Amino acid sequence: MAVSGRARALYQRIADQLRAEITDGTLGPGARLPTEAEIAEKFETTRTTAVQGLKVLVNEGLIVSDRPRGYFVRSRKPMIYRPQGEFRKRPLSPEMDTFLTQMTEEGRDASQKIEVAVETPSRDVRDHLKLGADELVVVRRRVRYIDGVPYNSNDSHFPLALVQNSEIMRPDDIARGANVVLAELGHEQVRAIDEIQIRMPTPTEADRLELGPGTPVAVHVCTGYTQDGRPVRSVVNVLPGDRHLITYERSKPQVPTLTIRPANEDELLTVVDLWNHAASWLRDRGIDQWQYPPREERIKQNIAAGECWLVEDEEVPIATITIDAQADGDFWSPKEAAEPALYVHRMAVRRDVGGKELGSAMLDWASKQAAEQGKQWLRLDAWKDNDGLHEYYSSRGFSHVRTVEAEGRRSGALFQREAGATRGAGPDLVVTELDA
Repeated sequence: MAVSGRARALYQRIADQLRAEITDGTLGPGARLPTEAEIAEKFETTRTTAVQGLKVLVNEGLIVSDRPRGYFVRSRKPMIYRPQGEFRKRPLSPEMDTFLTQMTEEGRDASQKIEVAVETPSRDVRDHLKLGADELVVVRRRVRYIDGVPYNSNDSHFPLALVQNSEIMRPDDIARGANVVLAELGHEQVRAIDEIQIRMPTPTEADRLELGPGTPVAVHVCTGYTQDGRPVRSVVNVLPGDRHLITYERSKPQVPTLTIRPANEDELLTVVDLWNHAASWLRDRGIDQWQYPPREERIKQNIAAGECWLVEDEEVPIATITIDAQADGDFWSPKEAAEPALYVHRMAVRRDVGGKELGSAMLDWASKQAAEQGKQWLRLDAWKDNDGLHEYYSSRGFSHVRTVEAEGRRSGALFQREAGATRGAGPDLVVTELDA
């Protein structure tokens, strides 16, 4: 025989009924609740008991009091919060960061306030970043607003020693993301640990996010690690429970596959960005290769001819390569130029995807293209004094033909390998065509 529980007080039963009507949609967002007097009459009780029941729902964050107008169901339009989006690739020059882009696509008015400080970390942040007692952090404090309402806070902490004098130190939005900046600094995050705690907000959090009574928060702490296990970023997100839907997506790991397609006429800037990104990385390492503006007219011609290609990860360009059948007369002899060959130009890979043999995969793809077109060779010319690049091509099956001294040209180290020869390293590249 079932044992009935303790009888609930009348004010609790009032709250139960109103809560059920809110949950099933009878009372929708913004709907006005019955007055205190109407509730008291319906339940044959006092107005004080009715107020007690209403206060339960106020404390749960389901309704708001707007005296003297009455009580109203709180309007909720939750933000979809996707922690797994942390490492998704972004364009090098996006118009807006991920949050602003997402909200704009949903037709909502979004903004954010950013402050940057150098400070002594809290004990939790110090533990997450494994810092010494005297080490400082740079913290980027951000409050995100949707339709004028503060929706969440996002405080990112970085060891000062890693990011000093970088963009991370400036109180400006980093549209391409701080993760890309970290990768450019040599501290790419390859994994993260997520911790989520549900609790009531602290007074500081409630004030910062303008929270009403009874609004719980989810605190999401994400700590990012490099390949060697070093923690380089600890982010504390405070998400009010009435404004967020946390969505996790899980899938079985797949063999990495990227797409490669011809660049279109509107993507000149994308190719230029990839060039400049690679040139900046070379400059930071004391290499003078590509330290001049990209030849945009030539790139336009390559795009128009279908010779300039983009590699994409989830539709975000991460690398570029150009292949054509034109031998450079400054480098290749007339006899060599008469031989059937494809020539590689402007191969550039984003630094945040470096170390994954994407360059090798693009060279293998170009080699297959050469074979399919009936060519004998895949050829390229490299910067004469970039010994590291020479070793790179040699290790990928290319033979050094000779080094040519041509007036006004810094390139001239000539390499070739047989068309169709592949090394089999790196991700698979699947060719996709431009939309008609």
